[in-house]
Amino acid sequence: MIYLKAALFLVLAVLGILFGVSNQGSAEVHIFWLATRSYPLYLVLFACFVAGTLTAILFSVLSGSDRQDQERRLNRRLDELKERVSRLPAQGASPKRPDGIPDKTP
Repeated sequence: MIYLKAALFLVLAVLGILFGVSNQGSAEVHIFWLATRSYPLYLVLFACFVAGTLTAILFSVLSGSDRQDQERRLNRRLDELKERVSRLPAQGASPKRPDGIPDKTP
């Protein structure tokens, strides 16, 4: 899943950069009522792309998506271990060593 996310990010980054470079005109940026400046359009687009990416990363970290992924993996592992325990012989049966020979120790 992480490779899919990385590939998608790479594709979007390349497309964003190509789109920005193909737009060479200038754009006026109005910073509320404080200032108005003219910047190249590709620079404005790239800055918006970077700001959006950083915002998405920030919200991902704050929402705890890493913890949710870890919890999902641990729950899957817990289910696997419960399945293995349920397939073990009954309590009264003599335990076997890994080589298949019954253990005679009390």
